[in-house]
Amino acid sequence: MNNQEAIEILKSGQDITKNQFSVLHVIANEINNDRDSLLSKELVLRSLEQIECFSDTKEILYSLVREIGLFPYLEQDYLTLKDSIAYEYHRPYMLNDIVFHQEQLPIYLKIMEGKNIVLSAPTSFGKSKIVDALIASAKFQNIVIVVPTLALIDETRRRLTKLFSSLYHIVSHPSQAPTNEKNLFIFTPERVVAYKEFFPAINFFVIDEFYKIGGQSEDNRRIIALNEAFYFLYKKQKAQFYMLGPNIQTISDGAGKRFNFEFISTDYNTVITETIHVHSDSEEDRYRKLIDICQKVSEPTLIYCKSINQVYEVAEQLLIGKICHNNPLCDMASDWLSKEFHPDWVLPRVLKSGIGLHYGPLPRSISQEMVRMFNDGKIKFLICTSTLIEGVNTKAKNVIIFENKIARQKLDYFTFNNIKGRSGRMFEHFIGRVFYFDDEPQQELPFVDFPLHTQDDNTPESLLIQIEPEDLNKKSKKRIEELNDKSPLPMSLLKENHGIEPNLQIEVYNEIIKSIDDYHRLLSWNKIPKYEQLKKCCELIWKHWIISPQNRVSSASQLAFKVWKLKDKQTYAKRILIEFEGNFAAKNANEAVERILTFDRNWASYDFPQYLNALDRIQKFIFNSKNIKAGDYSYFSSQVETLFRPEHIIALDEFGIPINIIEKEKFLSNATSLEEAILLLKNHDIASMNLHPYEKIILNNVVDSF
Repeated sequence: MNNQEAIEILKSGQDITKNQFSVLHVIANEINNDRDSLLSKELVLRSLEQIECFSDTKEILYSLVREIGLFPYLEQDYLTLKDSIAYEYHRPYMLNDIVFHQEQLPIYLKIMEGKNIVLSAPTSFGKSKIVDALIASAKFQNIVIVVPTLALIDETRRRLTKLFSSLYHIVSHPSQAPTNEKNLFIFTPERVVAYKEFFPAINFFVIDEFYKIGGQSEDNRRIIALNEAFYFLYKKQKAQFYMLGPNIQTISDGAGKRFNFEFISTDYNTVITETIHVHSDSEEDRYRKLIDICQKVSEPTLIYCKSINQVYEVAEQLLIGKICHNNPLCDMASDWLSKEFHPDWVLPRVLKSGIGLHYGPLPRSISQEMVRMFNDGKIKFLICTSTLIEGVNTKAKNVIIFENKIARQKLDYFTFNNIKGRSGRMFEHFIGRVFYFDDEPQQELPFVDFPLHTQDDNTPESLLIQIEPEDLNKKSKKRIEELNDKSPLPMSLLKENHGIEPNLQIEVYNEIIKSIDDYHRLLSWNKIPKYEQLKKCCELIWKHWIISPQNRVSSASQLAFKVWKLKDKQTYAKRILIEFEGNFAAKNANEAVERILTFDRNWASYDFPQYLNALDRIQKFIFNSKNIKAGDYSYFSSQVETLFRPEHIIALDEFGIPINIIEKEKFLSNATSLEEAILLLKNHDIASMNLHPYEKIILNNVVDSF
């Protein structure tokens, strides 16, 4: 028997038991030839997937597993003394629940010795398992985990709370205060920047998806926020760090020396990925082939789409194709979503068939429910956009890449690999399968720039002004000096308006100064503006800081109107119905729902408050310098950010409780803080609440996460 014959037998699952010795002989020969080869690993992993067929030879198979360093997959009952010693050596000191594979252990030991590590490794490497072991060591008093999205905050919080709530006080929302004991912060970069004044001394920090520091597929403000967060934790807090991310080519030359880290790149995988190219002649044929795949697969499957509209279309086509995986929980969730949002929205309709959706604007609580139901096997298919690819852990056996684009831009090899990496899962699926309909991108991994180090012509001034003078190169110092000389706004103000380019801030200053009397009447408001005052603020923001229509808003007037209507605090169902009215009525329920969700997620919760606060600082500086009354937008800005609800209600949505439920239960909505609301919920009899059965399930899941 040769290598290919062994692979074919393992793939088919037939005649393995009667050929088990021959198969293991082939594997042993390949390992002796090259234990680190991809073929060695593939043979071993395919054998593990068929472990029940090796009835008489498990001890031999596990010896081969040990030879290629996959110690977490070993079963102690079948180990020889030699294998048992190696197995225990790869268990971190004092930790019974974690066993490292051969590539994880050296990284863990280096960090425990005090070294800074930047790790580039495949999705299935187990990078976060090293984080768990480092936290469990209790070596560090205060730790910050920096994740790229708000969606990842709750997933990370739930996992780490179960493991370490007895060791650390876990903080995942800015309204929570640290203790004098051990603290573990789980924040996005923007929250790290906003929380600067409240951090205790930080000993160690982790940055997940570190490649974003160089701007891979990110907008400018988010790049700047991540760089600011890194600079603050490294330079100001002087903390040790571990940064992790998927495979990249290399990083800025000299960055490792400047920031005192070792860059480690590895392609070590713990799962095998099979790729299947699906040829289609037309769009109609593409959908026909997709339905055919979905009818044949029996395991949990992610379907990647380029856009929200394509998510909707794929969902509709699966319904037409009668793809179905019935589950009582899905029926219950579908009924609830129909009542709380709209019965014609595609999500409740496809849920009845065991199909879920996951895309950016979905309320975080609902996104979390989609992932949880998928991982629990209640949903068989999860149709998603790129938002699910950024670090959210799923138990997918299969990934279908329906189109190799994000919006209109073709996927690069790096992003394509990231999506592929969601197939298979350590301890769940040894073999993952990827179906793709377009040609694979050219094999080229990205170079990740560290703008804090390179400081080239492309480094934005909004980042350079956050860097201490001693850390600027000559060219950057000159740029900042020139900016300082020409700016009518003080450098401290420009810095406070994080992520907004100084020149764009100066543009707003100049416009206000030109017509100061008119602008004073319209900008010097406090608490709640009149509608014309809000509209003028939106016009200044739109003219100078918004490059093009985005996130379902096409003009300053529309922005003002949508912000103004938030004050009514209407239910989702009511707001969705209103979207069918007027000159710009939504064409269908999907569009109406998306308009509301997109505005809340992007404009209300992030963009508008940031821009309004920046404008607030500029008008205060101008009017105070002229000795005339200035406005104060802080209250209105904070109200928009929380959808005109108490702050803890929005925080509870991040923790997994939809706003719809919170506002039905007055003890939750009337709580004075997040901590009080959580404590009240823990002590409440959920079964006795007058709620939809699915709402009770959601609340119980949230309680279990604390």
